[in-house]
Amino acid sequence: MLCAPSLRERAASRSSPASTGRPNVRRLPSVQVLFVTQYGPRAASSRTRVFNYLPFLRAEGVDCTVLTVLPDRVIAGSQVIASRQPVRKGLYYLGAAWRTLCCGVRVIRWAARFDVLFIQKVIFPAPIRWWLRRSATPVIYDFDDAIFTTEIRTGHWLARWKEARNVRGLPAMLSLSRLAVVENPYTGQFARRFCPVLTITGPIDTSPYDHTAAAAPVARDKVVLGWIGSGSTVAYLDRIRRPLQSLAARFPSLRLLVIGAEWSAVGVDVECRPWDLEREAADLAGCDIGIMPIPDDPWTRGKGGFKLLQYMAAGLPVVTDPVGINVDIVADGHSGYLVDGDQGWSVALEQLIEDADLRQRLGAVGRQRVEERYAQHVQQGHLLVMLRQVAGGCS
Repeated sequence: MLCAPSLRERAASRSSPASTGRPNVRRLPSVQVLFVTQYGPRAASSRTRVFNYLPFLRAEGVDCTVLTVLPDRVIAGSQVIASRQPVRKGLYYLGAAWRTLCCGVRVIRWAARFDVLFIQKVIFPAPIRWWLRRSATPVIYDFDDAIFTTEIRTGHWLARWKEARNVRGLPAMLSLSRLAVVENPYTGQFARRFCPVLTITGPIDTSPYDHTAAAAPVARDKVVLGWIGSGSTVAYLDRIRRPLQSLAARFPSLRLLVIGAEWSAVGVDVECRPWDLEREAADLAGCDIGIMPIPDDPWTRGKGGFKLLQYMAAGLPVVTDPVGINVDIVADGHSGYLVDGDQGWSVALEQLIEDADLRQRLGAVGRQRVEERYAQHVQQGHLLVMLRQVAGGCS
């Protein structure tokens, strides 16, 4: 629900002429927002939750300043597995902690210049949080994963330290915030214990996929399964190793394209490619089916299903486990399949491998579903309204 215009807005509307020349057009005053991001634009969470919005927000009169804790040049350590490389991971955590503290000091120095502090996923140390609670500038806190738990289930001491920090730090960040922006009902349920919540799933910029999704199907000798992700999630492919091996034996034309990580299976034709932001839409356009195997645990229930959104934006039918937000994104039997266990995966993939027309129909429905519900051009207006509301003193 929109708030009534503040006194400042009403005064601005009387004193500022409409730039469009149309009668009765009220110009809203500029909103000054400091975005504090955990990562740079090459990291999906910061790119989709902040950086992709900036051109639209600026065009709508929002004055955006961005402060990044871990820029693109230093984020390689985020993909290191603690149980495999504990020293390197520990050094990464130490560097990240130092950069977080320095970033927090800059926020303290700059905050008075802004109408809103939009903090994306950063958990500041206690002294910075103490100051933020006393600041007159309202805070919006955005997080897209279940960071109140951890993705590493090995019991390694670094994983336990990270989880303990988040268990304390996330509620503290939410408690000092005017509003939380989350990606799904699971994370929203947690955040709602501390502050009001706005849910924005994704969003995904569909424009890089426009040409690939609209293009006519290309006749290929191979049926290509596509998976996109990173070293931290590629192990989920092990869940469907046996179905893939069985299908590869029955369908010699089957190939698996793994984008962003290394993976292999005996008897399966696997191609691994490094991830590249400028090329990912074209890479997915070379696939016929998008897959997202995922276990059901406290971490994965908080995932945003971004792989699914990418596949569907590219016009691919999808197959995934019915975990978390996946059950909302996928219209089972219409844009793809929600499956469980080896048998479910085998049956769904077999149907899609054998029937090119079915792949095309489900892919077209998925593309339309993304455009209507999860596209950036649909969601960015909600963010704009929310920023103006919080800047005006209501939420």
